[in-house]
Amino acid sequence: MKIDPSKIERVLVIGLSFVGDMTLSTAALWNLRRFLPDAHFTVLAGPQAMQVLEEDPLWDSVGEFKRLRGFRGRMESVRMVRSIPHDLLIDLRSSAMPLVCGARYAPLWVWRELFLPRKMHEAERNIWCMTTLGVPVYSRRLRFFVPERARAAAGEELAAKGGPFPWILFNPGSNGREKMWPAENFSELAGRLIGGMDVNIGVTGYSDYECGIAGRICGDVSSPRCVDLSGRCPMTRLGALLERAVLFVSNDTGPLHVASAVGTPTVGLYLPRNLPRFGSWCNLHRSLVATGPEGEDAVMGSIGVEDVLRACGEMLHEVALRRQGLPNGSKVLFPVGNFTGNISSGM
Repeated sequence: MKIDPSKIERVLVIGLSFVGDMTLSTAALWNLRRFLPDAHFTVLAGPQAMQVLEEDPLWDSVGEFKRLRGFRGRMESVRMVRSIPHDLLIDLRSSAMPLVCGARYAPLWVWRELFLPRKMHEAERNIWCMTTLGVPVYSRRLRFFVPERARAAAGEELAAKGGPFPWILFNPGSNGREKMWPAENFSELAGRLIGGMDVNIGVTGYSDYECGIAGRICGDVSSPRCVDLSGRCPMTRLGALLERAVLFVSNDTGPLHVASAVGTPTVGLYLPRNLPRFGSWCNLHRSLVATGPEGEDAVMGSIGVEDVLRACGEMLHEVALRRQGLPNGSKVLFPVGNFTGNISSGM
């Protein structure tokens, strides 16, 4: 199905439930917006995923899509969708909703996905599905909008808590315990980075459980340069903090994709089954994969601190080369005395 832009005045997008999944769809949606610059866009998403969208001026209207269970709940969802005027419906959930929405154009995402390789990256899957509608690939970059007020507040917060040193941010939490690198490994990594470089470590987290882990890591390190930045704050705050970080070390979870979207270099920690489809996208990154005994599930603790430290060094080296305009292969040193001269804290 190819869409005719001249026949589309209003677009309705039904988005996803989680921050990471929604962020990985933003490149495809951005391409659609560029293809239909004069159309009115309404985007619905789950409560968590709305944080990726709600302050972005790219969308004319953003609302919550409530997942209602049972036959009556599904009928109520259908009535809600049909009550919103639209000529094109994009349902990123791959549901059958387009069959009953009444739109002029109602492509079924699920049929397009059936023909794709299982290990194709999620961002590329969404981009490819959008091209089947005749939408050009203007960009493959993810999008996360950071308001100026959040950017200014993040600058003030980091300057007050860390002085002139660059920031490396950690995200030790995840929406699945089996995907979490041990907290004590994050503590050791923080101590070694602080001990060898003029950097600050900021530990992020959202849920009460993640905030507890952040506090534990900062307590273990016991340094004024290891700062607890966790808390139930808007996702735009995290995006603004990430913009100013020189590196983000994270488990496989939504904030890792927000970092990709704002262009922050990342070191991602993954279970092997998740990396091909949900790895970092279109930013400087290194991805480390857990291993396990033959025939058994991989264990995140199998990723060594030394391996992550080495990946951090590689990323910081590459960032420094780019900042200084040096060719790849040049030598850049990172001892305590030289680090701040190589990487600016005002990223």
